Amino acid sequence: MMDILKTERLNIREFTLLDTKNIYEFSQEESLKKWLPDQVYADLDEAKETLEFLISKYKNKEFPLVMAVVKKASNELIGHVGLSEIKQGIEIGYAIGENYQNKGYASEAVNAYITWAKKEFSLEKIYGVVKCENYGSCRVLEKAQFTYHKDDNEGEFDRNALRKIYIWGDK
Repeated sequence: MMDILKTERLNIREFTLLDTKNIYEFSQEESLKKWLPDQVYADLDEAKETLEFLISKYKNKEFPLVMAVVKKASNELIGHVGLSEIKQGIEIGYAIGENYQNKGYASEAVNAYITWAKKEFSLEKIYGVVKCENYGSCRVLEKAQFTYHKDDNEGEFDRNALRKIYIWGDK
């Protein structure tokens, strides 16, 4: 397992299959069910299949490129951060387990990851897409210097909810 980034309180590393149980448990939390229903897994096997897919992307640095967010002090897996392709370009995605929310971990992980990704992939622009009523996630993007672009519920962003679209980088 390879650490990609280190911040003051976090290590951002590649996932391993040893993370399967934690990822499954996170997927059962109410906040994930509400905000990221496509990341809720029916069982451990589905969580493992998802991790196998994500792990397969590391060698060639292909999208989606999703990494584990680990608390340095305890070596606990607390969430994930990653980049995915969308119709408009590249989108940042992230989730932090409920026990670790409202402590600045998401902001710390997103800031570090977009700085790394900009250099690694020569990205000029990264999108952030969140449900309008997910105020915490909106705040994470704003703290990471994303700028509100528009509300959208069409095309790739249509998940039966109005979304706020943010952009980081060149508008």
